[in-house]
Amino acid sequence: MKQFNLILFAALVLLFSCSSPTADITILHWNDFHSANLPWVPTNHNPEKHTVGGYALFDAYLDSLQAVYPEAIRVHAGDDFQGSPVCAVSRGLSQIEILNAVKPDFFTIGNHEFDYSWRHLDSLRLHAADFQMYAANLVNAENGECAVPQYRIFRQKGYRFALIGVTHPQLDFLTLPQNLEGVQVEDPVLTVRNLIGRLKKNGISSFIVISHIGIDGDRDLARAVPEIDLIIGGHSHTYLREAEQVNGVWIVQADDNGRYVGLTRFHMEKGEITSLEMDYVETVAGKLEPSPDVEAIVMKYESELAEQLDRVIGELKTPWVQGRGESNIGNWIADAFRETAGTDIAIMNNGGIRKNLAAGEIRVRDIWEIAPFGNTLVTFEWTGQELLNALDFMAMHNMSLQFSGLTLVLNREKGLIEAKVNGKEIDTEKKYSIATNNYTASQTGKYFGIEVPAPVETGWIDRDVLLKAVRENPVITSKLEGRIIIQ
Repeated sequence: MKQFNLILFAALVLLFSCSSPTADITILHWNDFHSANLPWVPTNHNPEKHTVGGYALFDAYLDSLQAVYPEAIRVHAGDDFQGSPVCAVSRGLSQIEILNAVKPDFFTIGNHEFDYSWRHLDSLRLHAADFQMYAANLVNAENGECAVPQYRIFRQKGYRFALIGVTHPQLDFLTLPQNLEGVQVEDPVLTVRNLIGRLKKNGISSFIVISHIGIDGDRDLARAVPEIDLIIGGHSHTYLREAEQVNGVWIVQADDNGRYVGLTRFHMEKGEITSLEMDYVETVAGKLEPSPDVEAIVMKYESELAEQLDRVIGELKTPWVQGRGESNIGNWIADAFRETAGTDIAIMNNGGIRKNLAAGEIRVRDIWEIAPFGNTLVTFEWTGQELLNALDFMAMHNMSLQFSGLTLVLNREKGLIEAKVNGKEIDTEKKYSIATNNYTASQTGKYFGIEVPAPVETGWIDRDVLLKAVRENPVITSKLEGRIIIQ
């Protein structure tokens, strides 16, 4: 009898240990790389002016960390496309080939992966990519079925956990409408909640969401779905000094453009994260040798365009720096749009300005990287009253845009306080001509609360407008002029 009790006790201990495993898990993560395939010098928080990144060096850092943490999972939270000439010219194929060598274990589709259309992305996914792409809330518009896999189950030390991909719910705002033909996007909260319910029935009790919805969206998701253990985010390009906890859910994100590898390590026990640490590893040049296989792919694409792209066409006397309020680079771009189109006003969306630029030489490459999307310059008209209504909506909804020909005083609670066109009060009956890119024109309902009449194509690509502006006035000093005053 004693022997039987001992055997029973041992069996119970074994059963308990099998049903409640523990695991120390490491995830190497990055997001919003935006085809920054070559090393670059950050303009922010870089007093030493050291060079970072480029995909070959970034991959070397991943390999170095993987040597320390052999079971580490490589996770990409989206937006590898868009940002460099080679990506634009190859329509994303350059990034697919590079990622085939980098070998992410999990890749969530970001909004910029749709910039060359869903049909094109799906073709790359099926015929060129050696890695899988995930987005639980992306569905086929014809049959409502999942357009790509929703999740992947990982097992470490007997412990099973799910990684779930979520793409941005406002894709129709973040890319041209025609780019989404064939798919539609569903609410991330409902999608993740329902998916977790299904996975629990299959014995999965731990859930990590790899999201491309931005830090605010991640926080909202954490509040709505506390069953999530960890969210690894993208889209907002957020540098978190340390991991956040919202409603018991951990949230991390790793800045952008490959400056850092996010290193997140956590201990799981009985289906919960009991401790977590997130750190950044800066990919400083000179400390590691770039990965030769990735370097070969990068240089194959770069060499085809290098002579044309590296041509110096101007000199920048003051750094171009983006901002949510008025920015000097936004002023310069909007001025170039207005001059080329010959309109009263020009508008530039901040999301279309993709790069700061330090004072010094301006190369063709720089302009491509500042305006990588290949949007077209279009014009339309609003009456003065429509313009005032639009600007009031913009102020009340905290929309972030740049202007030429307009000076504004805004209050985020009271709305538009004052607006002038070229120094004159706005005439509510007069029609004002406006230039912008075709993306902004397609989204005026969300930026301004009203639609535009059919925009007229000028025949110009925005990038060519900016190249022309540099060549015509090659020595540039840009400054803030008080075009947007926020009270």
